[in-house]
Parts: sequence; C-alpha cells; structure tokens
Amino acid sequence: MTDSVYVHIDTTSNAVLTKGLTANDFSNSIVHYPQNLLLLDPAASAGEYEPHTGLKIIRGTENIQHFFSSLRNRHNTDDLKWIDFTDLTMLKELSPLEISELLYFGHMKTHLHSPFFYKLQNNFVYFDLSDQLNRIYYRYLDEFYRIFADKMSQILADKINEKKSFFRRGITVEKINGDLLKEMRPLMQEGIIFSFEQAGLINDEYRIPIYVIEDYIWKLKGTRYREEPVIGTLVYNTLDRRWRLISEVDDLAYSTLS
Repeated sequence: MTDSVYVHIDTTSNAVLTKGLTANDFSNSIVHYPQNLLLLDPAASAGEYEPHTGLKIIRGTENIQHFFSSLRNRHNTDDLKWIDFTDLTMLKELSPLEISELLYFGHMKTHLHSPFFYKLQNNFVYFDLSDQLNRIYYRYLDEFYRIFADKMSQILADKINEKKSFFRRGITVEKINGDLLKEMRPLMQEGIIFSFEQAGLINDEYRIPIYVIEDYIWKLKGTRYREEPVIGTLVYNTLDRRWRLISEVDDLAYSTLS
C-alpha cells in the first residue's frame, strides 16, 4: 500500500516527476488515449519494427491497451519509455535531425527542445526512472490532475477501509476537486510529498500532511521527508465527503472545495 506520493511539476516543459503513481494509474485515468506509441528503447521487446526510425511501434488503441495491461505483471527488463504519435505517415516524414533528437530524448530522458513534436502530434512522453520514479510530459496538465485525483482517492479509500470488518460496508471517498489540486500547483513546482501516515480516521477525518523537499530525491527514502516542516494539510471529512486544504504558510490560501 502506498504511504506517500511525491510530485514535482516543471511548468515550462509540462514535465511531472512523481513517485507513487504507476504506469497503470496513468493508463486507467487519461482521456487523450494514445493512438500509437513509439518506443524509445531501441532494445524494446514489444511492438513491431519501424524501419524509418529504427525503433519499435505499437499501433492502434486495442494493441496499446494490451501493452498497458501487460505492465501490471511486468517481469521483463525493458526500459519503459515511449512517445505517442497520431499518424504513421507523418512518423515516416521525420527528418534525420528529428530522429536523432528523439534518440537523445530516449537516452537522456530529457528534452533538447520542445517535448511535443509537430509531426507526431504527441500528447505525452513517458519515462520510467530509477527508485520507482517516473517523468511524464503532458501536453495538457489537466490529464495529470485527473490521474492524481484518482490516485489520491484510491489510496485514501484503502487507508480508511484497511481494517474494516467483512460485514461492514466500506467508506466511499469522493474524488478531490481538480481546482483544489491546481491551487496547489505553486507548491508542486517546488517538489512536495503527500504523506498518508495517519493510521485511520480521527473524528471522522483523515489528514494528509504536505512536506516540501524540492528535488532532493534522497529524502524520498524511508521517512526522511518528515524532517522538513509541514507546509499544509489536505483533510478529507467522511461525514460531508469534502476535501479541504489547510495552509501553514501565508501565500497559500485556505480553501474548502468539494
């Protein structure tokens, strides 16, 4: 069970670095579902070979759904990194320079210019990193907020219902409002951890402290992040089924949103 989620947003490139969100969380919640994938790992075992780029591709929604489903029980050592594209004809129009830029992107896992290619019309670029981190580039950041809202509700429901008896109905958790997540974007740009350390409900509420650790990834190991001050707390009330954000700093407004 996930005990914390780390988020660091780069609004210049729309890259979101996370720990605690998985490839399955991504595929289960996105709206702009990829039409085709270009796998940026030259040694990828999945997909079919595409001679113009020298990389593997996965064509069509059904094949992509099967690919994502296979990740749930992934035992291979493929480095999961891909970029989506709209049209195979336009993929074959990529220039040698554009292909080299894609190869650099895949190797270094960071972009040279824009992460969104005109000829590909991609909405995402996905990278698995070490230590269960991933970096995803979103053309539309609303996609990330949707994924994150679903994940937060899922984790909280698991935590609240962890010790319920077989005969007791589980408590349903409402999805956190996207506007409330967007309100926290300035904090997410700093790099923050949402900690699910509370064992259960206290006075019908579950409190999720928020710590700023910036890009000090080593603080993600264990509970070292708790050495940092709490800068805010997300609270979910199971009676009125509402989320609210309590700020511990002056520039983050107190908010109560359903």
